[in-house]
Amino acid sequence: MRIYDVKIGGTNWVPELPNEETVSNKLKEFNEIKCVTERAITIMCYLMRTQFFSDGNKRTAMLFANKIMIENGKGIISIPIEEDINFGNELTKYYETGNMESLKMFIFNKAIDGIVCN
Repeated sequence: MRIYDVKIGGTNWVPELPNEETVSNKLKEFNEIKCVTERAITIMCYLMRTQFFSDGNKRTAMLFANKIMIENGKGIISIPIEEDINFGNELTKYYETGNMESLKMFIFNKAIDGIVCN
């Protein structure tokens, strides 16, 4: 778990130090989301913004989300190379506002390979 402040390229927003209890409670809350795909995307977005670790937060968050997707037969989340800039713009907007809805829709519409919500 990260114990020092970090800066994120492309934005002036600085994430607060993560609190293990807060993160744990949020993950429990997100586990109540019925749609597996929405749950995976929501958790991924939250973990990316929380910056829980010193490095590799986006990769770790995507890995965690894909574990949820795969074990439930819902395909995978993968950002297509041609959408990388748009993904970065959406992610920066989310970092700055804390509103993940636009980023979630982007991921749902552009970055899911396989089956989605039933």
